[in-house]
Amino acid sequence: MADWLAAQLHQAMDTLREQRDRIESAKAELAARTASATSADHLVTATVDARNAVVGLKFHTSKYRTMPPEQLARTLLEVLDRARAEMAEVTLEVFGPLLDQRADLRAAMAGETPADAAFAAIWDEAPSDVLDRGRG
Repeated sequence: MADWLAAQLHQAMDTLREQRDRIESAKAELAARTASATSADHLVTATVDARNAVVGLKFHTSKYRTMPPEQLARTLLEVLDRARAEMAEVTLEVFGPLLDQRADLRAAMAGETPADAAFAAIWDEAPSDVLDRGRG
């Protein structure tokens, strides 16, 4: 294998390892985070984790004891929806930078980066045995 090709493969593997490490770090950060929302009447606060599992319900008053069941259910569903929406925002915050890099990684893997375009003429003129396939 030509030295320049080995260097390209080495660089690509380094990039993939770095991306994997960033993904693992983001997953660990997200697993440690929760999101909470409090009802408009300050009756209850719901907390969810990154899997959207309910990990906490805190009632701030005892008003829930005298509420009609339908009203309590609506309040709980509303606060849970808001907590889950907040967790979705946290997920975007944590993974957003990685998603922005995904297009760059895909372009690099497909050979569609600006550097690939700049070296296209060299690739086209490379001897056919360089990559063990007919290119020229």
